[in-house]
Amino acid sequence: MQCTLQALYARQPQQGDDGLPHPIDATTRIKPEEGLELLALARQLGARNLLEVGLAWGFSSQFLLAALALEGGGRLVAIDPYQDSDWHGIGRRLAAASAEATIALGNGAFRWIGKRSDWALPQLEQEGARFDLVFIDGYHRFDDVLIDLSFAARLCRPGGVLVLHDMWLPSVRSVVAFIESNRPDLLRMPSPCPNLALFRREGEDQRRWDHFVPFESAVGHWEELS
Repeated sequence: MQCTLQALYARQPQQGDDGLPHPIDATTRIKPEEGLELLALARQLGARNLLEVGLAWGFSSQFLLAALALEGGGRLVAIDPYQDSDWHGIGRRLAAASAEATIALGNGAFRWIGKRSDWALPQLEQEGARFDLVFIDGYHRFDDVLIDLSFAARLCRPGGVLVLHDMWLPSVRSVVAFIESNRPDLLRMPSPCPNLALFRREGEDQRRWDHFVPFESAVGHWEELS
């Protein structure tokens, strides 16, 4: 996994499903310090069941699989409907290869779901899946992030953690503002990475059917928050 990450961050072309090498862009990735924070958080939780929304080139999946390997096993489920159309299957191929090549993991440690998250997350709930850590880094429109968070919260076990990426975007910061005002079951946690927002699931969502607390949309400049 370390060699794979080094190659990805060095932007070395990776083989796609078509057998051809494809360049890795410099924008669709998490920073190394963010990946290490995910790894450390998963280990602090003793996480064995991980979920990520948004796979792309597979930067984050390598950190999450490394956490599972250090914990002695587990599984990572990744949702991405655009693996074949946009990413040449590279994220899926690299994650599967890393899992298979790691003694503590193996062939069943990685599962890819090639559906939209608003379809895949309810499917996982129907399967009875529960996760210790959920990393949300899919579509970044306000409503998409909020839908992903709402579904993912139901999949996260009590005491588990939900992580939102790309706090530099007003859409994501607005979702965070909504959670802090309206979801007492989700407790904001400190993070050394300002681009990540962490929430621990404290228990069941017990709000009234008509509950709503007005919140201020986060439209301020990112430079003021970072």
